[in-house]
Amino acid sequence: MDTLEALRLYVAIAETGSFSAAARQVSVSTSTVTVALQQLEEQARVSLITRSTRRLSFTFEGRRFLADARKLLADWDASIAGVQDGPLRGPIRMTATQHFGRTEVAPLIDRFLDLHPAVQIALHLSDGVVDLVEQDIDLALRNGPLADSALKARLMLRGRRVVCAAPSYWASHAAPNHPDDLAAHNCLVHPRPGSTFSSWSFTVEGRPVTVRVAGDRVANDGGVLRQWALDGHGVIMRNDLDIRKELASGALVTALDTFVTSNANLYAVTAGSVSSQRVRTFIDFLAKNLVAD
Repeated sequence: MDTLEALRLYVAIAETGSFSAAARQVSVSTSTVTVALQQLEEQARVSLITRSTRRLSFTFEGRRFLADARKLLADWDASIAGVQDGPLRGPIRMTATQHFGRTEVAPLIDRFLDLHPAVQIALHLSDGVVDLVEQDIDLALRNGPLADSALKARLMLRGRRVVCAAPSYWASHAAPNHPDDLAAHNCLVHPRPGSTFSSWSFTVEGRPVTVRVAGDRVANDGGVLRQWALDGHGVIMRNDLDIRKELASGALVTALDTFVTSNANLYAVTAGSVSSQRVRTFIDFLAKNLVAD
């Protein structure tokens, strides 16, 4: 069997979760998928996938090899796309934060698929950091600053973190003039595991300062925190890209602007050095259409 074909079948196993589903996706027999895996394991001289009667799982070497296989196929597809014209096709697996993904990304996915109907997009919404290699994700939209890593990032939108609350909350609780004043406020927080408080970062007289904040409401979903703030229940610190409509309308009003200096730029992050043509085209589409207000 051609090695490229074997690699595509191997990636299909990861995408679908089973040999039979991979076979259906690529329109081959299940035995062909089995032969492809055997061929790759013989060439690599290591077990890539372990199977039981109920499930299959990738070994440590298998997960590393999967990431490399995606890169190899992306390089090949990019080379072929450079000399051939034709419709984009195939899957894109991506992740974004809950609120931004629902309100900004999902509508753009609809528009992109209207232009490229042979592409399939799987959107995973999470306010946590998703491991792109472990979860087989092609693209993540993440807010910076980003940690140093081997991931490739492209700036999409410039943003910053803001402290804000509804006008009704500020009317009954004097807006803080200094980060230390937050101790007297009901801060609605996205907690650390096992904790009911959060730490917010500021810059005071040119020095980074961390302030511990807490309140009567805790949620691991940014959309819930945003709604609580809109209802006047307390203060939140959010990326202004997530609440730009509320800020523009005056539904949320910021405070401590001179003390909040960390950027929260939006980046498109990929694990491979070279993404597939469809992923690159989708990133270009997002860059053009995710326009800051």
